[in-house]
Amino acid sequence: MSEKKPRELFKERVQRVNDTIVLKEPDRVPITPMCHFYHTEQVGLSKKEAMYNPEKSAEAAIKVFKDTNWDQVPSPMAVFSGVLLDLLGTEFFKWPGASEEKQRLADHQPYQFVENEYMKPEEYEEYFADPTGFLIRKLLPRHHKNLHGLSEFPNIFTLGNGYLSMMTMPVYMAMPPVQKTIKAWQDASKYFFSAIMANQNYEKTMKKMGYPVGSVSLVQAPYDVVSEFFRGMQGTMLDMYRRPEKLKKLLDLQVQPAIDSIVSLTQLSGGSKIIFIPLHRGADGFMSNKQFEEFYWPTLTRVMEGLIKNGLIPSPFFEGGYNERMDYLTEFAMKHKGKMIYWFDKTDIIKGKEMFGDYVCIKGNVPASLLIAGTPSQVEEYVKKSIEGCKEGGGYIVEGGIAGIPDESRAENVKAMTDAVFKYGVYRK
Repeated sequence: MSEKKPRELFKERVQRVNDTIVLKEPDRVPITPMCHFYHTEQVGLSKKEAMYNPEKSAEAAIKVFKDTNWDQVPSPMAVFSGVLLDLLGTEFFKWPGASEEKQRLADHQPYQFVENEYMKPEEYEEYFADPTGFLIRKLLPRHHKNLHGLSEFPNIFTLGNGYLSMMTMPVYMAMPPVQKTIKAWQDASKYFFSAIMANQNYEKTMKKMGYPVGSVSLVQAPYDVVSEFFRGMQGTMLDMYRRPEKLKKLLDLQVQPAIDSIVSLTQLSGGSKIIFIPLHRGADGFMSNKQFEEFYWPTLTRVMEGLIKNGLIPSPFFEGGYNERMDYLTEFAMKHKGKMIYWFDKTDIIKGKEMFGDYVCIKGNVPASLLIAGTPSQVEEYVKKSIEGCKEGGGYIVEGGIAGIPDESRAENVKAMTDAVFKYGVYRK
């Protein structure tokens, strides 16, 4: 560890990452790992305990990350709150310790997404006619069973008519299902802010030690939002063939709200300008390049351009392989030089550096399998090869592939990844 004061280290680490994003050569290649349950696994905390006790999760993060010498440490907010999910009655996850048996997993298992068709194909026109009303009365109650009171929310005409709203809203608010929904939301809000407080205390503690904390600001590609929370993966794929124009209209309607929401949230929180964009269903194998060009890429690029115009830094995580999509990534990077971070999982990162490394900062893609089952020497060799192939000219950050550092990673392998950065990643003495 450095003998410099924490304040100096904090400033250096922030500058090192910022220089790398804008394609300058810093003194060293940065390392900024993300993780989910790695820190809680290292201290023997079950995934159930981590999800139901944010204070313990934050304590574990401090213990595990305080001696890493990383340029950014992960936020424990990546571990979702089990209490919050219980209070809302969330249907699209299963997780350890859930109060509802049908949502419950074993204490040691990570939370899992539940695939479902939350909007039926015959409901497209209903959504188009009144998007907000549909989201309130149909989608939210389907996502969270304890919000079923919203299903009787008054319609546009009633709300817009002063006489009717004056008489209808008191009746609506007094209905027992609505009272239950209000209580669920109030209880969820109280707990959510207690979790936020635990994370803020963690960030303050890490800052005093000289560590910036990685961004937790997140937005999704419109296609992924529709595929995960509206039509389901199967329904969305079928819609590309059966109702392509309706699907494209639905995708278009997600763009501006996505931009507006994350811009407002970032301004309100005053947090990092780096916006994490996990890409779930645009990888090679999910669809052809023609379909990618027609359905996935156009609305995603509009979201990213909207973020850039508002002074934010899109950081799409290309989960899986995007080796067949390299030309699209190159073209977009050339239009927005030094304003983004491309994070790769299984894409050939050295080829990516050759194609668009002069235009965009890239990071990744130390394999999960290597961190879990490899040896320290194998990890060192992989990181060395990646640095040698990507560091020239700046614009490269070392990071794990899928999920950053996997939950089951061996501590000695994580250390080997870190040590390799300091051994091979120096630009100048």
